[in-house]
Amino acid sequence: MKLYSMFMAALLILIPEMAFSQNDLSSGSGTETETDKIYGFVRGGFYLNKEDNGGKISVPSIYSDFSLKIDAGDGLRYKAYADFRYRYGSEFGEKVSRPELREAYVSYFGKTWELSAGQKIIKWGRADFTNPTQKLSPGNLISRSMDAEDMNLGNLLLQGRWFPSPLISIEGTVIPLYRPSILIIKPVELPSYVAINYDESLVTEKTMLSYGLRADLRFAGMDIGLSWFEGYDPMPGIKLSEFTLDTTGFIPSVSAVMTMTPYKIRNAGLDFETVIGNFGLRGEAAWSIPLLTSTEYEYVPMDEIKWVFGADWMSGNWRITGEYSGKAIPDFEPSPVEPFIGTELDPLMLAQMMAVPGFDLREYMRQQTGAFNRLYNYQMERSYHSAAIRVEADLAWGKLTPSLTTMYNFTSQDLMIMPMLEWKPADGLSIVAGGDFLKGVEGSIYDLVDGFMNCFRAGIKVSF
Repeated sequence: MKLYSMFMAALLILIPEMAFSQNDLSSGSGTETETDKIYGFVRGGFYLNKEDNGGKISVPSIYSDFSLKIDAGDGLRYKAYADFRYRYGSEFGEKVSRPELREAYVSYFGKTWELSAGQKIIKWGRADFTNPTQKLSPGNLISRSMDAEDMNLGNLLLQGRWFPSPLISIEGTVIPLYRPSILIIKPVELPSYVAINYDESLVTEKTMLSYGLRADLRFAGMDIGLSWFEGYDPMPGIKLSEFTLDTTGFIPSVSAVMTMTPYKIRNAGLDFETVIGNFGLRGEAAWSIPLLTSTEYEYVPMDEIKWVFGADWMSGNWRITGEYSGKAIPDFEPSPVEPFIGTELDPLMLAQMMAVPGFDLREYMRQQTGAFNRLYNYQMERSYHSAAIRVEADLAWGKLTPSLTTMYNFTSQDLMIMPMLEWKPADGLSIVAGGDFLKGVEGSIYDLVDGFMNCFRAGIKVSF
């Protein structure tokens, strides 16, 4: 509450000051340009889902958001941008009172170059649903929001861009600290003998440097991007950090602690975008190579090659976007054990395993942890194939926008359906209603998370 009070006090002081400054600029006493502005939004929303036991309707998440954005600069030499958020409410049954500096960076422009520093969201790739070249920014995969862009998180970084010609741009980004993604498994109910340490904060106790290089080439009718990333994958793995075996009782008992652990990779990528008639075509491909081996380190995935091809088509008020994505694991080996999540350890089976000469229970748990990482990263099979489609319309002169997004993984049989309806009855006002429906076969990722991710959601937003 102390932090909340400090935030509200600062807000009451800053807004009149900023409004006064804008009045001064507009009266001719300053040098206002079109980039000097303050804006933001206030919104509220809720999520409903149906509990497995008894089928009762519950409200797992309800929230109120405030956003204040500042976009300033002289329009020629420099620019400053900041996006401050404050959320109050409940998420998955836990109280939330969270201030967040989503982005805050400064850019300085030369004749053929640009330099930026601060907290920034950078998105590589051109595909609509899957971006295998994107490794610079983490994400919040359980974001409760009416805006899908809120899943993107920023990083503290230094970025430089060079434009040697109108047809070429070269970009370099350095990320000195590590910020992990928030994984979709965080609310999963764990086996009684397992605990997971989720560290969502910025890792500052040691240097964890990452960098990315990218070149964009603009040809007649086609744009091509080449990218290279070396550093820590924003999606951390799960490591078996503590293991205890108690044999003092009649039946042995175990306890295990897992820790979210980053790992280093190299990721080479290629993406393109072009237009043929009424169709927009785009695609990506990337080869991700971890620096450590998955056989020795259970939290590290195997090498994998990903590819994506997509197209969109517009006719009148309708737009259809489709995409195919695939993955291959060159050095695939089947997992020798089942994942630890989704199964309870049978005490009788444990006693039987302990009776086998040379059996190492800790190593067995480590392999189970590695199996779950493979399940989460879709590496239980040698290859995977998925498809996605979105159908949306712009009706009532832009005031009504219905859409339906469907994604299906043919290999794992994970299905996601997301209908949404947005209504804009007035300028600056939008009302959104929709839902998320996930379904998977027994033991799959969607089977583990559908209990808390399946929902009806609605929200209202006023922009200023």
